Amino acid sequence: RISVRYAVVANAPMLSDLLSAILVGALWGCTNPLLRRGSSGEDVNIVANEGDRDKSVLGSLVLNLLKFRRLAVLLPYLLNQLGSIAFYRLLANSDLTVAVPACNALALAFSVGTARVLGEKVDNPLMAILGSSLVVLGVSVCVASVGDGDSNAAAISGHTEGGREL
Repeated sequence: RISVRYAVVANAPMLSDLLSAILVGALWGCTNPLLRRGSSGEDVNIVANEGDRDKSVLGSLVLNLLKFRRLAVLLPYLLNQLGSIAFYRLLANSDLTVAVPACNALALAFSVGTARVLGEKVDNPLMAILGSSLVVLGVSVCVASVGDGDSNAAAISGHTEGGREL
C-alpha cells in the first residue's frame, strides 16, 4: 500500500499540470472564435470606418477601446486574460518545454472545435487536418524528449557515478 500511495502522490503534480494545461487551452481556444464573432458586429464596423478617417495614435486607441463596450467582446477577452494568468501560474510550477507547446496545441484544438460549434466553415479541411496532426506530432516529440531528458543530459555531459548515469 505504501508504494501505491507514493506513486499516486508522485503523479499528483503531473495530473495538476495536465489539468492546468487543459484549462489554459480551453480558455484561450474557446475565446478566440468568440472574440472574432463579437468584434465583427455592425457598430464595430462603423467604428472601424471612422478609424479610416482618423489616423492618429490616440484616435486609433480610442476606437479600439470602444470595442470593449460590447459584452460580446469584453467577456471573452476577460476569460482569455484569465487563461493567461493560469498560464503564468502553470509556467511557474511545471516544465517549460512541455507546458508551452501543450497549451498552444490545446488552444488550437479548442479553437477549431468552438469555431465548428459556432458554425464557422474551414476553407481547406484537408490542410486543417494535416496541420493539426503535425501539431500533435510536435507536442508528442516534446513530451517524449522531456521523459528522456534526465538520461540524455547525463549522457551528453558524460557524468557518471559508479558506472551509472547521473
